[in-house]
Amino acid sequence: MWLKTIFNKPETSKRDQEKHDAAKKTVSQPVSLARTVAPLAERAALQPSKGNQIEYDEKLIPQLKGDHAALLLMYSTVANKMSADKWDTVPGSLREMRMAMYGHLLTEGVKLYSYMRRSLAEDPALHDVYRSYKREMDGIGRVAFDFFDKYQGKEWVVSRDARAAFKEEFENLGKVLVDRITREENILYPLYIPS
Repeated sequence: MWLKTIFNKPETSKRDQEKHDAAKKTVSQPVSLARTVAPLAERAALQPSKGNQIEYDEKLIPQLKGDHAALLLMYSTVANKMSADKWDTVPGSLREMRMAMYGHLLTEGVKLYSYMRRSLAEDPALHDVYRSYKREMDGIGRVAFDFFDKYQGKEWVVSRDARAAFKEEFENLGKVLVDRITREENILYPLYIPS
């Protein structure tokens, strides 16, 4: 599969998952209460819908497309820092990009995929399209988070060889993101309609 060629490894393995889980634990930072308590109106919007099922949200696709634009801008920022030889600032930008991607994938998983699983259940062909995209995104997410975790520290920036390896992996990640974003916005998102 093409994911294997991104970083010369399979989409996922038990070892990769264990590394990913361990990295998440070590990167965890305390979150301030101000950021964890959502405003009352926002909390009201998060209340479960009738029957505890995710309902159609007309603002979801514009939000997800906005996330895509932000992720691509963050990607460009990292590329510009590399070009300007500001390698010491790259890990911080990668951490921001990782957090943005995590939020985006969480929203997609909870709101988009949950809704589509239910709304497309009666159309086997469209349901297969949804499942294929979800499965592919799970693999891309694992590979991307492994990449972010690998380069979160600053020790690698002093090595010319490590920077060259980073640059190659980063360019591959960019190609995958652009391809995935284009296909999501042109094929998957149009399937998100009120049921």
